Amino acid sequence: MLFGWLTVCTFLAANPGVAIAYWSGTLTKVFIMVFAIAWWIKSEVAFMWVRLGIMVSGVSVALVALYNKANGIGLVEGTRVTISRDLRSQLGDPNDLSLVLMFPVSFLAAEAFNTSGTRTQRFFGIAGLLIVINGIIATQSRGGLLGICAVLGYFFYQRVRSIYITGIVGVIGIMCLAVVAGISDRSSGGAAEGGVDASAMGRLYAWQAAFNMAVRNPFTGVGIDNFYANYYFYSPHWDGKNHAVHSTWLQVMAETGFVGFTLFVTLIVAIYKLLRRSQQLLDTHADAGLLMVNRSLQAGLLAFCVSGTFLTQAFTWPLYIILALSVAFERMVQARSSDRR
Repeated sequence: MLFGWLTVCTFLAANPGVAIAYWSGTLTKVFIMVFAIAWWIKSEVAFMWVRLGIMVSGVSVALVALYNKANGIGLVEGTRVTISRDLRSQLGDPNDLSLVLMFPVSFLAAEAFNTSGTRTQRFFGIAGLLIVINGIIATQSRGGLLGICAVLGYFFYQRVRSIYITGIVGVIGIMCLAVVAGISDRSSGGAAEGGVDASAMGRLYAWQAAFNMAVRNPFTGVGIDNFYANYYFYSPHWDGKNHAVHSTWLQVMAETGFVGFTLFVTLIVAIYKLLRRSQQLLDTHADAGLLMVNRSLQAGLLAFCVSGTFLTQAFTWPLYIILALSVAFERMVQARSSDRR
């Protein structure tokens, strides 16, 4: 239903050319791969390989990011790391890079917090987690830091089972990560900007523009990938250039209207319910490995929701990979449960 509505919004967009290009270049591929992943991954072995692949790829990307940071390659604002920015790569924006690294964090954190795993597994899980976290820190992305805290907070809560202790540790963790990341050294949003910094004001203007788009186009919004092109017409403040929305939720509202926003939120709730049903079918001791996969997906979904407040990631891959894996996971767990009966 969401993909169908996105298609409607594409052809009713303010700039149909931009919308159709994104629809044919990205959305159709995402749509096809959701079904492909959900159908092809059927066994516990397959999930173990997927988990390993996500962790290894995350560490690999993070190592490249740290190498670029150490050698001053492709830095934005002098301090924020990117990868292949000169080639206009998808990782050429610090926020997008932090988003790509966010998904492996949930799987590596699950490995690091897995008490039933071997010492070797936990060692490599912790080592990989530290590498990827440092890669996200190098992007100096506020959304990325919030995502890290959400994932670690989720697994920490699974251990202590106290919302108050988790909250206190989380607040301390956010402050420590902000200091380590050097947010105050950023050219935009750093300590050099008094009061509400330029980065924060830019987001507020973009969010107001997004809300204006949704109010004036309540059913279909301005169209997929049309926020940037229409920023000038809806923003209360013009500084000579268009800006990204920097919020997944407001991106959906602006580009697909309130109907699309409702479908998007419904999809996220449905994914959560899928994962909860799967968790209830698992035997905590006999299915420790699968339970870890389930918790990794739950943590990934939580990180998406939290970091999505500051990152534009509504129609990119992470959420839909989580969707496909969640569907495949529930089908496999249901089949195992039926066999046992």
